[in-house]
Amino acid sequence: MATRKTSTPKSKSSSASTTPEYREYETRYKELGQDRPKLSPEEFEQLDDELLELLALDDNKMTDDQIVRIQELEYLLIDAE
Repeated sequence: MATRKTSTPKSKSSSASTTPEYREYETRYKELGQDRPKLSPEEFEQLDDELLELLALDDNKMTDDQIVRIQELEYLLIDAE
């Protein structure tokens, strides 16, 4: 599974550390996410981990439900790749 680097916020007003991936998500959300729910850092990490696990599966053995779930996760995560 991919690992993430956690960085310490530069401002004391920010209450939690965020990953570079979450900050990229926030940028994509500002540009493209008006019609989607805004994820908290914890929600983002959980859904991103789930997506990575599903993407690691063999395409030929993937079920229709797994394919649909990947699409849902990509929508929520505003996956630009």
